[in-house]
Amino acid sequence: MSASRHFRFVLMTALIPIVFLLASALGGLAWFHFANPADTCVSCHEMTSMHTAWASSSHRTLHCRSCHGGSLTLDAHALSAHVNRVAQHFLRTPDKPVRLSEEQVIAMQESCRACHPQSFADWQGSRHAATYANIFLDPKHNQTEQLAPDCLRCHGMFFEGHIENLVKPVSTTGPWELIDPAKSTQPVIPCLACHQLHSASAGYSSAHLYVRHEKVSISADLLPITPMSQGKRQVEISHDPRQRLCMQCHASNSSRQVGTSDDRTPTGVHEGLSCLDCHTSHSNSARAACSTCHPAVSDCKLNVEQMDTTFRDLGSKHNIHTMTCGDCHNGQRPDSGHKK
Repeated sequence: MSASRHFRFVLMTALIPIVFLLASALGGLAWFHFANPADTCVSCHEMTSMHTAWASSSHRTLHCRSCHGGSLTLDAHALSAHVNRVAQHFLRTPDKPVRLSEEQVIAMQESCRACHPQSFADWQGSRHAATYANIFLDPKHNQTEQLAPDCLRCHGMFFEGHIENLVKPVSTTGPWELIDPAKSTQPVIPCLACHQLHSASAGYSSAHLYVRHEKVSISADLLPITPMSQGKRQVEISHDPRQRLCMQCHASNSSRQVGTSDDRTPTGVHEGLSCLDCHTSHSNSARAACSTCHPAVSDCKLNVEQMDTTFRDLGSKHNIHTMTCGDCHNGQRPDSGHKK
């Protein structure tokens, strides 16, 4: 056999297994990218519980790759996520669930925006779209209340570190700066703070609370009703599960007195109403709240939208959350004339 023929023979012998391996690899990637998740994703036992939840969720018509990227998704984020999953499979205990990093949570918002543009726009225009800079570099707040680890319970649920890893100095003197300047424009309350993509579609269970310390999302249906008091009187609380979600962050002090700390529990004429009876989802706007329940001119001949309350003027002394009939009727109950 001549040298040239020998060389071609060796080359062909080497190329055959290479071509076979490449074809197998590409075929396998294509299978995992396009096939039913029940035959692909669930082949990893860590994914079983997530697939079960997804199968009963409102997102069950979407393929896993729609949000997470597939085997043929070639952007750096998707590739690193796939490699990380394989590495974690071998490096950690099998029963430990898969967690999303804050980087992945923020990246996931683009998928939310693609399918829910109006909800995303409403959220983006609300105070819940606050960034790390808005919250942690606010001189007025930082001078009156020292930054603390518990700030991250509501503002920065997915932040992977402690308050000292986020901002410096942790004091009331300042000037303050973020340790990682790139976090300046990142949202502190992303979509997944109040939603679980794999949640069941029935009832209000799409509303979830992400618990930072436990690193789990808890359905609003499972959150307890927080008992609240006004002095010694027990206040009536709405049974709307979404109200319980709001109260986790808009919370009272340890005595559970209405109106303390950041509490917004309604009392007075609005006692028993849910936050969502007045505030719209995502935008949190309450501009249509009065007309939802009241006629343009109320039975007592006063236009409720022109009453001197915080609905009309945030500087009003009559807080819409605590107002009584007497606040706008000279201390009288309009239906009986008795003092309130």
